[in-house]
Amino acid sequence: MNSDKDSSSELVSAIRPLVRELARIKKQAEALGLFTNDRELLECTGCDLAESVTFDGRLMTYHRNSEDPDDCGLRFEELYEETFRCPVCGTELKAVFL
Repeated sequence: MNSDKDSSSELVSAIRPLVRELARIKKQAEALGLFTNDRELLECTGCDLAESVTFDGRLMTYHRNSEDPDDCGLRFEELYEETFRCPVCGTELKAVFL
């Protein structure tokens, strides 16, 4: 029984540095504006602002009713871990985290 505990401890010890490295890389990706796919994309229920991801992985926002689907440069503001605010109309949205 003790060998199971020892092998679990060894596994945790081996995985811990990998998890730390993954967290560091995720922070770098987010700082570069890349979408890390840890939540659903947001669509404001109060106006027409929505998120999308470009072919190279960058998070963008656009106005759904606009003829110009390019990134408008606005970003939903994260208020809490699961709550975001629309920069256009101020509507608070709950994000679905994956």
